[in-house]
Amino acid sequence: MKNGKNKKGSIKGWAVRIVLIVLCCLTAVFAACAALYPKGLQAAWSNVISKRVRLPETDDWTGGKSFLKVPYAEDSESQYLDLYLPETDGVSGGKLPQLYVIIHGGGFITNDSQSKQAQLMYRYFRDHGYACATVNYRLAQEAQFPAALSDCKAAIRFLRAHAEEYGYDARKLAVFGESAGGYLATMCSVTDDSQFTDVSFIGEENMDPVSGEVDLLVDYYGHIENEGAEEDWKKLGIPALIRSVANSWISGSATRGYADVQSFWFRKNITEMTPEEKAKVDPYTYIDSHDLEKLSVWIIHGDADLTVPYLQSERLAAHMAQKLGDGRVSYTLYPGQGHAGDMLYSDEVLDGLKEYMDAWLRE
Repeated sequence: MKNGKNKKGSIKGWAVRIVLIVLCCLTAVFAACAALYPKGLQAAWSNVISKRVRLPETDDWTGGKSFLKVPYAEDSESQYLDLYLPETDGVSGGKLPQLYVIIHGGGFITNDSQSKQAQLMYRYFRDHGYACATVNYRLAQEAQFPAALSDCKAAIRFLRAHAEEYGYDARKLAVFGESAGGYLATMCSVTDDSQFTDVSFIGEENMDPVSGEVDLLVDYYGHIENEGAEEDWKKLGIPALIRSVANSWISGSATRGYADVQSFWFRKNITEMTPEEKAKVDPYTYIDSHDLEKLSVWIIHGDADLTVPYLQSERLAAHMAQKLGDGRVSYTLYPGQGHAGDMLYSDEVLDGLKEYMDAWLRE
């Protein structure tokens, strides 16, 4: 009996030692990482503790009319939009509501017009007097570049063409995009009506030409640049291990054998592209070659973003300010906010965005 107790005690003792050894190893690894990558761990921790917003399970909106899954083109069942029109009585001065077009993100491979971020955006703005249209487009699995971009541009023209029918003001309009949607929204805003218009909206051939010109770009942590991210991550002190964990949803099988999701969408690894091919997919090509005399820009990014380095937004804002003038570009870096952070959609932030939109669209 005594030997049995000793044996059990010995097993427990070894178990405790093993646990202590594991804890010591983890502590050592954590300490080493903290010493080598303090900013990386801080960013990762910010993502862990950041506040989340839970959306209601149902969308019982009584503030206006909803038109769901309205087809804007006929090439694919993916080409539809959801439109929300507030009661005009609630709009200041009885004017028609301004149009706000919302483009979801998702790495070009996931999400739809009812993504969480799209909902956070349109729920606020439809309740504050804007007509909101959230656009669905063909993902990379269905069609390669420039399909999603051409879809979004066709949707914008469709919405402008049908403004009188639905009852909103589309003479000036804003386009929002987040992450991959930020790229699409930016490209919609800096290209003209002769570019990426291979998709026709329903009935377009029987109408006078309709412009897809954008007056205000709202870019949330957009994936604007297709190269140079590694250098940015080094500058920001974000190691590959932390990034790979945070972005497991857009790696591995999701890229279908390509280097990354952008390359999958382009159907060619970016490193293998010719200079001409790279220029075609680069927003800066179009920013530098067009006047953009009517465009205003609002850019937001979180400094704990582990998917798109905020230096991309920083450079875009600086370049746009040089092109358009400081007064037409707003850039804010939010501390402690990760990629698609819910607090970037808080009432406090969106109040500021609405004030900016009101000034440029309703002047």
